[in-house]
This record gives sequence, structure tokens and C-alpha cells, in this order.
Amino acid sequence: MRPSILAGLFFALTQLAPRWRAPLWRFWYDTLARRDLSDDLLFMNYGFDDGTRTLQLQSVDEPFRYAIQLYAATLQALPVRGADVLEVGSGRGGGGSYVLRYCQPRTYTGVDLSPAAIARCRRELSVPNAEWLEGRADDLPAKPSSVDILLNVESSHSYPSMPAFLAEVHRVLRPGGYFAFTDLRKDDQIPELEGQLDASGLKRVRTAEITASVVRALDGITQLRNRQIETHVPKLYRAAFRDFAGVRDSALYKLLADRRLRYMQWQMQKPS
Repeated sequence: MRPSILAGLFFALTQLAPRWRAPLWRFWYDTLARRDLSDDLLFMNYGFDDGTRTLQLQSVDEPFRYAIQLYAATLQALPVRGADVLEVGSGRGGGGSYVLRYCQPRTYTGVDLSPAAIARCRRELSVPNAEWLEGRADDLPAKPSSVDILLNVESSHSYPSMPAFLAEVHRVLRPGGYFAFTDLRKDDQIPELEGQLDASGLKRVRTAEITASVVRALDGITQLRNRQIETHVPKLYRAAFRDFAGVRDSALYKLLADRRLRYMQWQMQKPS
């Protein structure tokens, strides 16, 4: 399957013109948030499935298992309970809801570029220890040394400057705090990303490639995503939505399956 013209143009603009990256992605996610797909699309990540299914979930969360498993894998073994957690790229709040209900942080703050997504989270996920803020990854609305864990799930590919984001991560983390990070990049972009991480002032705690587990999750979620697209998306845009959703046999799915796109996870720590 060839990528749709609309999706191809979008990706080309975000790659060729970094200054357009943030407004283009904001437009895309605002469009999704405004459609409010009957809460079908609480998560927009590609998911994680290592075949174990050891994560215990309530029945209400089972439809989102693959997406939640990506959060759980990103945070695995980190001391989230009782911590002050900041998620950059919090989207429609599915990840924040999981963290709040299952991981029991002291506080959770979700930051996102999309005003429509933040408005939805404030309306639907208003709890005493949670805050939802509109903001940019390179100018976070957080005080220096105020965060124990900064969480970033499948969001950084849309940022105009990864080094600027990492500088903000270092600024807001407390000494000893953790950066839990997962995202995809083209194969030839991985060395540059690793260099940026190593230059951030944070030390690596854990690194893993999870491409195969992401592809397995896309296999599992394809039927649901296709049904959501057919139900909620105008016909003109369905091909582009399938590309962005990474459904089986889409262009993005094939890039991941061939490892021309690679999906990585890092846990990093600010020296104490």
C-alpha cells in the first residue's frame, strides 16, 4: 500500500521545514481532539505487545491494552508511586488516566500543544492531584527541579528541536529524577538521537529497541482502528488516517516491519 498523498505531504513538510513541525502537528491533533471520537481514541500511540499480557487491567481498560502496555513498558521499574510526574505530549489523557489510577503518583501534570486536547482532559479527567496545561516541549510550564519523572511517549518526533526539549527535561527534573522516553525514528536518525541524549547531561539507565513489539501491537489493534476510521472519519481523509494509525499493510506499518523505522525506549537519570 502506498502512502496517501495527504499523509505524504504532511510528513514531507514536517521533515523539510522544522519551523512548521509544531503548528502542523498541533493542527493534526487539534483536528482529532475536536472530533472527540466517542472516547474511542483516548490513546494515539502504536502500542506494545511482547506476548506476555502480564499487566493486570480493569475491564474498562482492556480495549486500550496495547496502548497502556506501551506506557507500562516505558515506566517499568521506575519509582512512580508517590512521585511528581510530568508528561509532555499528554494528548487526550489516556496515558495520564492510566498513570493516575494504576501508578499512584503524588501529582501528575499533563502538558500538550493542543488546546482542544487539554480542554478535553480538564473536562473529563478533573481530579485533585492532576493538572492539565497547554505548553510547548521546548518551553515547559514547570519550575526548575520540580519533577521526579518526566514521561514522553511517542511525541518527540513532532518537536522542532530535540536538543531544546532535552534542555527543558534537564531543567525541570530534580537531581536523581528520571526521563522515561519512547518514540520512533528512521533508522538513519537513531545515531543522531542517541548523540543528543548523551549530550543532554542525563545518564542512561536503560535502552531497548521495541520495534517488533510495536508491530505485534499494530497487528492486534488494526481491526479496531479500521472500524474507528470507517465510523468517524470522512471518506476523503480515511487513507491518511490509516497511514497515521499504522494499521496493518499501511506504509508506516511496512516501514516498522522492515525496521526502516525503529521504535526505541530509553530511561535516563539526572545525576544527583
